[in-house]
This record gives sequence, C-alpha cells and structure tokens, in this order.
Amino acid sequence: MNANENKQIDDFAKKVIKKATLESPSFDFTAQIMTQLNELKQSEATIYKPLISKTAWFVIFIGFVILVGYAIIGAQPQPPSYFDFSNLNVLLEHKITASLFQFTFSKIVLYALTLLSVMVLVQVSFLKAYFNKRYEH
Repeated sequence: MNANENKQIDDFAKKVIKKATLESPSFDFTAQIMTQLNELKQSEATIYKPLISKTAWFVIFIGFVILVGYAIIGAQPQPPSYFDFSNLNVLLEHKITASLFQFTFSKIVLYALTLLSVMVLVQVSFLKAYFNKRYEH
C-alpha cells in the first residue's frame, strides 16, 4: 500500500510539473538580488560605537578635576585685585598639606576599597575576554 501511495504522489507531481508554465525572471533580476544582498550585509555589520564619546569623557574629566580642586582648596574670599597673587601660593600650600594629612580611613574601609578594586579588575578582564571572543569572526 505504501508503494501505491508513492506512485500516486509521483504521478500527481509529474502532471503538475507538465501543466506549469516556465517563468522567466525579469531583465534586471540579478541586479535586484545583488542590491538586496548588499543591503542585508551592511545592516548585519556590527559597528563599534562607544557608549560615552571622547568629548563626554573629556567633560567628565574636567568636571572631576574642578571638583577635586574645589575640595582641596575650598571656597576662599577673592583677593582685592585680580593681579595680586603674592599671598595665594602660601595659602595654597598650607591648604593642600593640611587637607592631605587630615584624611584617616579605618581598616575596614581600606579592606573594602582594596577588595572592590580587585573585583573590578577581575570583571573588566573577564568582560574583555568575553567580548573579544564574541566579535571574532
């Protein structure tokens, strides 16, 4: 019975193929397919674009430097003249040395910061290896 069904399906397929007309592609069929393939290849390409641009990193760095500078120096009254900087150097040296030696950290904070920095370095190295493997083609 299985052979009979296969023969019927084969005969039916032959009749359908004989009745079907031969279609020819349009004149620019190959050109259309190639343009579609080129568009598809370009859309699949992974283009590296950083999350934070270089100008944003520069602005963040400048803001950080200004913040650290303000924290060290502090808000000082303005000198009476913009060109009178003779007393400013003594003021800066005293403030910097005084502020640097006032910081004290407990052992727990130092251990936590050390562990945090080690864990960040480990994660960065693992993530770098992961993304290098992922984008190797």
